[in-house]
Amino acid sequence: MTLRNYLILCAAGSLLTVLTLLLVPGIGESIEGFLIAFLSSNAN
Repeated sequence: MTLRNYLILCAAGSLLTVLTLLLVPGIGESIEGFLIAFLSSNAN
C-alpha cells in the first residue's frame, strides 16, 4: 500500500466516523460512552 492510498483510506475512515457520530444518534452515543469509559479508566 502506498503512502497516498493509506492517507486516502485514513481520511475516508475519519470522515465516515465523524458523519456516523453526527447523523446516527444511537451509534454516536455508544461510541461516546466507550471513549469516555476508556479515557476515564486510563487517566492518572
